[in-house]
Amino acid sequence: MSIIGIPNTRVSDLFIRMRLLEQIQLDQADMFRLQTQLSTGHRFQTPSEDPVAALRVMSLQRLLERKEQIRTNLNTNQSYLSATDAALSQVSNLLADARAATLSVMGTTASDTQRLAVAQQVEQSLRQLLDTANQNFRGRYLFAGSAAGRAPFSMEGMNVVRYDGNEDTLPSYANLDLLFDTNLPGSEVFGAISEPVRGSVDLDPILTWNTRLADLRHGQGISPGSIAVSDGTDTKIIDVSRAETIGDLAALIHANPPAGRTIFVDVTSRGLVLQLDGGDLSIREVGGGTTAFELGILQEIGVGTNPIVGADLDPTLRLTTPLDNILGARARAVVRTSLPDNDIIFEAKDPGTAWNGVEISFFDDHTVVAGHEVATYTSPPPRLRVNIESGRTRAIDVINAVNNAVPPLPFTARLDPLDDEQGGVGPVTVTTTPATTSGGRGVAFDKMSGLQITNGGTTHVISLATAQTVEDVLNILNGSSAGVLAEINQDGTGIDVRSRLSGSAFAIGENGGLTATQLGLRTFTEQTRLDELNYGRGVSDHESTGGTGGDFIITRSDGVSFEINVHGAETIGDVIDLINNNPINLDPALGSGVPVVARLAVSGNGIELVDNSLGLDRLSVTRIHNSLAAIDLGLVAPGQDSAISPSPGPPYVLTGADAHLLETDGLFTALSRIVDGLQRNDLWQVERAMAMLDRRTVQFNFARAELGARQQGLDVLQQRLDDENVELQSAMSLDYDADLAEVITNLTARQAAYQASLNATAQISQLSLLDYL
Repeated sequence: MSIIGIPNTRVSDLFIRMRLLEQIQLDQADMFRLQTQLSTGHRFQTPSEDPVAALRVMSLQRLLERKEQIRTNLNTNQSYLSATDAALSQVSNLLADARAATLSVMGTTASDTQRLAVAQQVEQSLRQLLDTANQNFRGRYLFAGSAAGRAPFSMEGMNVVRYDGNEDTLPSYANLDLLFDTNLPGSEVFGAISEPVRGSVDLDPILTWNTRLADLRHGQGISPGSIAVSDGTDTKIIDVSRAETIGDLAALIHANPPAGRTIFVDVTSRGLVLQLDGGDLSIREVGGGTTAFELGILQEIGVGTNPIVGADLDPTLRLTTPLDNILGARARAVVRTSLPDNDIIFEAKDPGTAWNGVEISFFDDHTVVAGHEVATYTSPPPRLRVNIESGRTRAIDVINAVNNAVPPLPFTARLDPLDDEQGGVGPVTVTTTPATTSGGRGVAFDKMSGLQITNGGTTHVISLATAQTVEDVLNILNGSSAGVLAEINQDGTGIDVRSRLSGSAFAIGENGGLTATQLGLRTFTEQTRLDELNYGRGVSDHESTGGTGGDFIITRSDGVSFEINVHGAETIGDVIDLINNNPINLDPALGSGVPVVARLAVSGNGIELVDNSLGLDRLSVTRIHNSLAAIDLGLVAPGQDSAISPSPGPPYVLTGADAHLLETDGLFTALSRIVDGLQRNDLWQVERAMAMLDRRTVQFNFARAELGARQQGLDVLQQRLDDENVELQSAMSLDYDADLAEVITNLTARQAAYQASLNATAQISQLSLLDYL
């Protein structure tokens, strides 16, 4: 800034002093600014000094602050990964020692004392593994998944380990838009959760008025768009993208028919049904869309006044799905009257085909007064008739008559949801066309019986009597003491159940009903393969070992005996058929002529034999030819030659053991099975457990390798973060840092100017004798 000149014209003393004072103040301000830059190293102190540069600097400062937080995250999470790696290193050594010790006593030369000593050593290794799995570092349990606030593993019973963590990870930011996992859940490292018992039944939820469009087509949803509805003369374009539920969509279509027409839209248990009151109905896509196709109602060729029956929309299973809406649909019929907002939907109370084909009709009964209608159901033929006062009875009166009938009817009635909320007040006449119910299928879900879960050596009876939705079922299963994890499968068609316990047998059976079977969760079914029984050992029949003849004899209480040869059978159902179809068993001329019936156990699991022959003896199963088939099938206890049905009888019922027990395939199970096998000198058990240990050790090494890859990735990110920090600091320095050499030069110049201003002021302000003349 230049020095303000002092005018040489004739001016007043006051003006001169003011000009000199301003010059001195400007010099002082500039000196202060330069001294501040010199002391702080920054070009400006407030944004107003250089707004453009200040904006850039503030943006860079925020970015640097976030990068610094990320640096802290990286350092913290690197420490967690390092602690995890150290723990896994201990596990690796522990597993190697346990394997070597077991191999040393697997030969025939090892004594019982040596085997028991190694069993004790492996059992100690199991407890050390449990301690490592519960390792806590900086307040976090390393192997608990995202539930890192409590110990994930606990010992339940004899060498049975429970996992209470989850399968989730704890993500953290490795950069502004990059997340990475900072832990390994125990389910992945140790194999702490079993493979799922996958629901083998599609629970097939029905379509309802409130089904979300996003849940249709197994969760793929419906593409937003428009459809074109035409009667052959006029076409209406309907934008259905505003619809949230299938009911919303039905209402949009119903409210936008072609000009002069009425379009009826019915939401059935599977899909949509559309019908015009006249014209030639067709439905097309708009603008190359796929909405009509996805809704299953695409019909480019007119169908006249016939209905367009949409395809099955296959809703996915959700937590909120009612249990009454799975496994089957209720038969229904829509009675349409001549007046608007006056249609009635009749629906069976129970699902199934038994309620299809019921005729719904009205009868003009002169003894009936409007408001006091009478509804009755008769069969055969199946008919629901409502006695009305024709022309005066309202739709709402019909609904009340059906719903409040004494005795109760197997049907309910309601207004069509498309009708106005104030509808149902129009009269009903006997000229109204009768309707016939249809669409009933499947069965009702048996939630009252419940199911049995065997886990940890205990059989738990799970009651679902209070459950209303799928979420209730999952909560009951997960909240029980059975040690299971239940969830909806990835396809959204059923429920999967897994065991949280390692080192114990796991099975799901019936509790006197059909609950487990209907959910597809029963682990012992007619489709169970024989080679899957006994942990994969299968069934050893007599012919497979080179012999000839049968495997066991069944003797009825009336003394009739017949031989069963299971050679060639592949499933439990095949074995049941061999028993039920045995010619001697079916011969009416032998004994009482009443055959033994083989079936799946009514309660729990296993093959169950029921004898109603009314003999004096009891039902029995006896091994022959030293065959192990009866033992392997669970009909005879291990080490025994026969099994006899308990009293009392008849009927005499012999229930076999569950030969299809499942287990958690993991490190804890492997060590527990090794201990059990060594203690019982069961070589096959030890070999199977060693195979499991080797298999899980490979998975363990994969998990450890993944951990190492994450650590290396963090190292790379750390280096990149350091480089970015240098670049950002350099960029900010260009806008924010002062050039000290330039500042010192300017400060020296300004000091000289300031000194000159002071000298000039002193000279001009000198007083003489002339100043007083």
